[in-house]
Amino acid sequence: MYIVKQKMTILEHIASHYTNKKFARITRKVSEDLSEISRGYIVGYSKDFVILQETEDFRAYGYNVLPLSQVIDVRCNNHDKYYDKIMLWEKEVDKIMLKHNINLKDWLSVFTSIKVAGLNVIVECEAPSINTFTIGPIKKVLKNAVQILYFDPSGFSDSKPTIIKYSDITKVMFDDRYINIFSKYIRHRKNK
Repeated sequence: MYIVKQKMTILEHIASHYTNKKFARITRKVSEDLSEISRGYIVGYSKDFVILQETEDFRAYGYNVLPLSQVIDVRCNNHDKYYDKIMLWEKEVDKIMLKHNINLKDWLSVFTSIKVAGLNVIVECEAPSINTFTIGPIKKVLKNAVQILYFDPSGFSDSKPTIIKYSDITKVMFDDRYINIFSKYIRHRKNK
């Protein structure tokens, strides 16, 4: 008698990586013609979202909230397993943990949680038809959209918030070194 193994669902892969604290390479389909890859450790998930603590160059960084509906693959092959071992040897795995209480019910809950934590965000809409990158503090969380007070690469803050529809969002980053340091130096234009 042969036992046929059932193929795991994406959510089961997410749960396994979360429970076993395994490095993951997540492929996301962000539009009809575009896939993106995120790498790191899964530190939270729900039936609709996953929180990935991003890693790069064998260091743990900030957090990414990704819609589960866009995840098409969760990989942990031999290359990923060796990366994971190096992270362990470098004691970076000890830094893998979610430091904030983020409610993953829906985008409204996610942004409300991040706002309550007092953190700034990067909101990406990676689909080529939109292709936006908005960094700044959350000004208002609405039923179908979020308002972010964007600041540009020179650190100047807009005077009016940018409105981003939840349906356009493909990734939200928070508590990341880039965001946190840049946020300390936001400038406001002087009125003429």
